[in-house]
Amino acid sequence: AVIDSGLEAGPESDDRIDGSYDFTHNGGKSDSPTDAYGHGTHVAGLIAGDGDLSGQRYRGVAPEARLIVLKVLDEHGAGNTSDVISAIEFVTKHKGRLGVDIINLSLGHPILEPAATDPLVQAVEAAVRAGIVVVAAAGNYGVSLATGEPAYAGILSPGNAPSAITVGSAKTFETNVRGDDRVANYSSRGPTWYDGMAKPDLVAPGHGLVAAAATSSTLYLNNPAIRVDVSYLQLNGTSMATAVVSG
Repeated sequence: AVIDSGLEAGPESDDRIDGSYDFTHNGGKSDSPTDAYGHGTHVAGLIAGDGDLSGQRYRGVAPEARLIVLKVLDEHGAGNTSDVISAIEFVTKHKGRLGVDIINLSLGHPILEPAATDPLVQAVEAAVRAGIVVVAAAGNYGVSLATGEPAYAGILSPGNAPSAITVGSAKTFETNVRGDDRVANYSSRGPTWYDGMAKPDLVAPGHGLVAAAATSSTLYLNNPAIRVDVSYLQLNGTSMATAVVSG
């Protein structure tokens, strides 16, 4: 289950989209998959794109995975926390019918309260108790805007959920060996605010990753420099690393 800005259907994934629900306008009712922002399509491509538009050069980690799409972000990548909670609760409630094993949360907001009272964290914890693996982005706040130095306690909610697999971003420098991999400077570092938990749990490749583009989306239309060929985008962030781990 990809809880994000949606998914623009195309040859990379359309035969494996087993459900699409819009929580931004119609309260989670089933709807045709669309993605006005483009982030969700890229995330879904990293998870499960089959690479058909590139001769399998840009292929997702799990190209045979089924996708359930839950739209919670608008054309600017913004959304309501309540919609994210509703989407998580929907997947948890209908886990059996939807056949969901994993929830991908390449999103978040600053931690405003302890994990024990954070409604978004508690929705994640309930999903895990129901048998779903939840993978969440650490956030991209690893550098202090004031000093330019490494910043700490920048983990986002729900990346502070104790039972979530929280993911930071690594730079691979486009080599196959791991010896030169480094944590990206922007990748949020722990400990978590309020609770002081050690997060993230993992880092994964998240820098310069190429995946399917929603060609009618804000990201694609407004950022020609990050287009790869005509069907892909190259993006950086813990959102991308989270998708790799989900895959």
